[in-house]
Amino acid sequence: MKSAQQILMGEGALRKGPPTHQSFWHRNRALSRKSLHSGRACARPGERGHINDRGRLGAAATALRCICLLFTAFITAAAPAAADDFYQGKRITLVVGFNPGGGIDTAGRLIAKHLGRFIPGNPGITVQNMEGAGGVIAANYVNRAAPDGLTLGMPGRSWFIVGAVKNPAAKFDPATMTYVGSSGVMNSALWMRPDSGITSFAQLLAAKEKVVLGALSATSQDSMAPALLAQNGVPVRVIRGYNSSAKVLLAIEQGEVPGIFHIVDGFAKRPDLIENKVVVPILQTQPMFPGLPLLRDVIRASDRPLANLVLAGEEVGVLLAGPPGIPTDRVALLRQAFTLMSDDKDYQADLARMDVPRGTPLAGDAIATMMRALIETTTPEIAAAYERLKE
Repeated sequence: MKSAQQILMGEGALRKGPPTHQSFWHRNRALSRKSLHSGRACARPGERGHINDRGRLGAAATALRCICLLFTAFITAAAPAAADDFYQGKRITLVVGFNPGGGIDTAGRLIAKHLGRFIPGNPGITVQNMEGAGGVIAANYVNRAAPDGLTLGMPGRSWFIVGAVKNPAAKFDPATMTYVGSSGVMNSALWMRPDSGITSFAQLLAAKEKVVLGALSATSQDSMAPALLAQNGVPVRVIRGYNSSAKVLLAIEQGEVPGIFHIVDGFAKRPDLIENKVVVPILQTQPMFPGLPLLRDVIRASDRPLANLVLAGEEVGVLLAGPPGIPTDRVALLRQAFTLMSDDKDYQADLARMDVPRGTPLAGDAIATMMRALIETTTPEIAAAYERLKE
C-alpha cells in the first residue's frame, strides 16, 4: 500500500439541478393559439357581422403575445441577475466543527479557497473553527444563522445523526437544513497496533481484558461503532476526548492507545502509519480489504438496523450544509458551484497535494433526499438504542 489514496472507494454521482419549468412564454403562446382557434370556430361562413370581431380578437391576441414576450424577457433577465449579483462584494463564513489541523478542517479550508471562484460575484470565504460535541455545536450555530446563503457549515461526519435521533443537544432538524454537496461515501476500519499482540479480529475476540480504543466524542462514529461491538460481546472500551483526527492518530502513533476505529480516508495525511504497519486493519465496514470481516457480520442480526444508523456518516460523507430556508436561487448557485469546483483541476491538485480524500461527490439534492429517508426510518426504538451506546 503506497498511500491512503490508493484504498479510497465510494459511489455516488453529482446530479444536475432540477429541470427548468416550462417558460411563461410557451404557456401563454399555447393559450393564445387556443383563444384564436376558439374565435375562428365562432364565425360561420356568411356571417359578415363577425368579421370585425375576428379582427379585433386577432389584434388582441397579438397584443397579448407581445405583452407575454416582454414580460418573459423581463423575468428571464432580471431574476437570474438578482441571484448572480447577491454575492458580489460579500463574504461567506464557513463554520468547521473541529480544531485546525485535522481532516475536516483541511477539507473545509480547501473548499474555502476554491468554492468562491465558481459562485457568481466571487465572494470571499472565511473559515471559522467551532469545535465541540462531534460537530453538533457547529451544526446548531449554522442552523440558527440567517438563511441568506452567507453562512455555511462543515460540522463533521456524523453530527446529523444526533438530530435524527432527536437528541436534545441537537437544535436542528437534518431533514430541513440546506445541503450544498458532499465528499461522498466513506469507509472505516478497526485499526490495531501490531505490538499490542492483536493483528486479527479473532485475536481481539480472544483478549482476556478489554482493549482500549481512542475516539473523538460520544457521538462520533469512532466511538459509537466500538460501543456497538462491545454491546455484542467484543472486548473493547473507548477513551473519548480527542477533538481532532490528527490528535487521535498521534495518540496511536505514540502508543497512548493500542487501537482506533477510524475512517480509512483519515489516514490521508499520515499514510506512513499504514505503509510502515504502525497500524493494521482487523475489521471493516465496507468490503475493501480482502479477508477482513465486516462489522455487520460480527453483530447480531437484530442490531443491524442500529448499525445502519451508526454508519450513516459513511453513506453521505463530509457535508457542506446551510441553515433551512436559503432562497432557492442561491441554493442553486451554491450547488452548481460545488459541482464545478469538484471537477476543477486546481482543486483536485490541491486535494492531492494536501492528501485530502477524493471520493465521488454527492450533489445537494441527493443528500436532502437521503436525509429525509434517514429521519423516516429512524424509529423511536432505534433512536433509544443509539442513545444507549453513548453510556
